[in-house]
Amino acid sequence: MRRALLLALRDLRLEVRDRAGLLSVLAFFGVMLFIMALALGPEEAPLRRAAPGVLWVALAFASTLLSTRAFALEVEDGTLDDLLLVPGGKEWVYFGKLLFQMLLLLPLSALAFLMAAGLFYLPLEKALPILLTLALGTLGYASVATFYAGLLARLRGREVLLPLLLFSLVVPVVLSAVRATAGLVEGLPLSEVASWWQLLAVFDVVYLTASALLFPVVMEG
Repeated sequence: MRRALLLALRDLRLEVRDRAGLLSVLAFFGVMLFIMALALGPEEAPLRRAAPGVLWVALAFASTLLSTRAFALEVEDGTLDDLLLVPGGKEWVYFGKLLFQMLLLLPLSALAFLMAAGLFYLPLEKALPILLTLALGTLGYASVATFYAGLLARLRGREVLLPLLLFSLVVPVVLSAVRATAGLVEGLPLSEVASWWQLLAVFDVVYLTASALLFPVVMEG
């Protein structure tokens, strides 16, 4: 875990120093949310009803972009093989890349929620439950995205192949996250939304465990 933490902090430092990836994600958030708000019109009801789906589509593409960059930098610099040659298990590489993504996705998710709240009339009094939903959903999505990004890291068409392979597997996570977010936006009691949180937690554990166990096998192969 110390190796994973050091790898995540190194990637985070490089990403913040480069700023290209972060700026592209922020620009994507702003442009997508603004265009969808304009397309749905000025009325509050349609905007609020569409907000959960729009927000999670934006977060899904952001996670895909960050996971691709996490391994693309290693391939470009020729350091991926060096990481895999470190003695011991290879799970730490997976956890380091996943932690790197979560350190970026969590604040980006909070920022995206604030942007969506201003454009789609989302209730700020439900901020904490919605942020919990964002954390659970992004963890499940990023766990699978990290696995497939490592699997496709050396392929030329990884930017195209990754979404094709990824989106079919993360449908349960995205659907549960959208339903939980929609329930909170509609004002449902937390007891009714809790079942979606439990489902998200189950998916997180299953995806995280399976990806961590399979990652050394596919990378060594």
